[in-house]
Amino acid sequence: MINIIPSAKQNNGSRKQKVLLIHNYYQIPGGEDTVVANEKKLLEDNGHEVILYTRSNNEIKSMGRLKKLMLPFMAIYNPRSSRDVKKIIQTEHIDIVHVHNTLNLISPSVYYAAVRCGVPVVQTVHNYRFICPNAMLYRGGEVCEDCVEKGLGCAVRHGCYRDSKAQTLILVISSMIHRATGIYGRMNFICLTEFNRQKLLLINKKKTIIDPARVFVKPNFTF
Repeated sequence: MINIIPSAKQNNGSRKQKVLLIHNYYQIPGGEDTVVANEKKLLEDNGHEVILYTRSNNEIKSMGRLKKLMLPFMAIYNPRSSRDVKKIIQTEHIDIVHVHNTLNLISPSVYYAAVRCGVPVVQTVHNYRFICPNAMLYRGGEVCEDCVEKGLGCAVRHGCYRDSKAQTLILVISSMIHRATGIYGRMNFICLTEFNRQKLLLINKKKTIIDPARVFVKPNFTF
């Protein structure tokens, strides 16, 4: 199910922005969901108008066999999510797109939709998935940065994502494709700590993929 929730508040003033928040819910609720809700409230409390575009991985449970077979491809690039976001940007006159999670159904396709529409993209980095397929930089009971040092193929060899080489391969292919297109270099990133920022920029070890000047630190907050 897709939820497109417009803000109930309107803002009259020079600082008014129309923000599209994008988030893919996991099947098990987590901290990222709380961050999205808090971000929405904070923006609205400061006079901005917010539209929330979400999808949930619970949709997978009701999918037919054919759609489930297409899931690996949708995780890499989902045309439906791209069309949805492009339509919202154009009809709602969005000023900025702020992405939280894209796995599995939203996919990185929304980055391209925003860039094609000429709208700035901000990605909040909640974990290490941009450099580590299992998102934790942790394997076998110890810190692991093999994918940074030796390449993403290490993750496939160890089946780092859900102990599955097949599922890990999909994430690795997705990462390699989107690094190669240069889309990350056209985005802005929010990291939660300076440590996270430094780890994210390890993606530039062999060549510049993310512009360090576009990576900012903003901790999570509570009301």
